[in-house]
Amino acid sequence: LIVKEECLQVAKQMFKGCGIQVTSKGERHLGAVLGTEEFRKGYVEDKVAKWVRDIEQLSEIGRDDPQAAYTALTKALCHRWTFIQRTIPGISELFAPLEKALRQQFLPAIIGRQISDTERDLFTLPVRLGGLGIPNPVEVSEFEFQASVRITDNLKKLIINQKSTLDGYQTEGVVEVTRDCMKDKEVRMLRKISGIVSDSSDARLKRSITLAQEKGAGAWLTVLPIGSLGWVLNKEEFQDALRLRYGWQIPNIPAFCICGKKNSVDHTLICKNGGYLIFRHNKVRDT
Repeated sequence: LIVKEECLQVAKQMFKGCGIQVTSKGERHLGAVLGTEEFRKGYVEDKVAKWVRDIEQLSEIGRDDPQAAYTALTKALCHRWTFIQRTIPGISELFAPLEKALRQQFLPAIIGRQISDTERDLFTLPVRLGGLGIPNPVEVSEFEFQASVRITDNLKKLIINQKSTLDGYQTEGVVEVTRDCMKDKEVRMLRKISGIVSDSSDARLKRSITLAQEKGAGAWLTVLPIGSLGWVLNKEEFQDALRLRYGWQIPNIPAFCICGKKNSVDHTLICKNGGYLIFRHNKVRDT
């Protein structure tokens, strides 16, 4: 039983001998925590420290198998802190160590190099908008909490009023609020991608972002790496696919083509001395 500090002694005396633990500090409840600000802060800090260790372990895996590490993060691990963000207010800054681990350890491990501020902002966007779907937990924490408050407001009122049934639960209203929250999130994402494109002077990056937003362009990032279906990419394949997605230079390719022209990804795809023209033709033919 959690009570206010001024009620602690009275509550202990009232429930004495009942086997009920009475505290004014706080307690874990349904995966979140109730209690004082200090207690909530300590709880979240412990959780974040554990998630940082998880990210460090994933980073080690990502150096050899980036696709597996990326899938584990986006399909499982990141949803653990999303629940905490939706249930505890005012904890954005407590996620700074987690963002630091993502920025300085995990992303460099799966990409193969350090990343810039612009690239980190880009990677926070969903795959369908050209990103990698790895949000900055510091940025999204308060948004997640406010969205949760709005969506659960109707249910909260029923609980406060001690209703024993859900007769007053307004399903249509909740659906409408959920849609509004999704729209707000979409606007926020579109505003961010617009800012990235307008602030960047790299024409190649701008073009790459546009292409990455094409329907199906990021499907290889969202599928599970199932070997029997041929969806598994090794380290080189995964990192080269990211380089192609964002227009980055692919390392260790010849400086000049056999035809004598300067070599590049674009030239490789159109040079008649290579096999890509025939390969693409055969793919279209056999589809």
